[in-house]
Amino acid sequence: MSKKKTGLFLVTLVIVASLTIISMIIENNVTFFSIVQLAILLIMFFSYFTWARSGEDSRPTPNDELGEKITTESGLVSYKILIVLIFGFICLDYFLHESANLLLIVLFAIGLTLLPIIEFLKARSYR
Repeated sequence: MSKKKTGLFLVTLVIVASLTIISMIIENNVTFFSIVQLAILLIMFFSYFTWARSGEDSRPTPNDELGEKITTESGLVSYKILIVLIFGFICLDYFLHESANLLLIVLFAIGLTLLPIIEFLKARSYR
């Protein structure tokens, strides 16, 4: 992408993020939608700078072999980080409230079993 488009993208991203954060501060209320909006902005930011191409740029695309490898490896690392974070929140919740949240424990159990189940199903599809 050209520098002009990248600059416009960054300015727009900063404006939207700033307005969201300012509304959270002024209203003194953090809502589900404001958190999701900030998460979507982060997704857009990192996706843009990961896959955006300029003219004769030799960066990988999501469709080529290297792009698929990057996507697969980052997905697996993200899964493992998410499992560790959920476990950390279970421990934190236990220490703060002297009991663990049942929904977090169920989410942790589902997260632990999800990867082996998906691997099993994918392996069966190649037989």
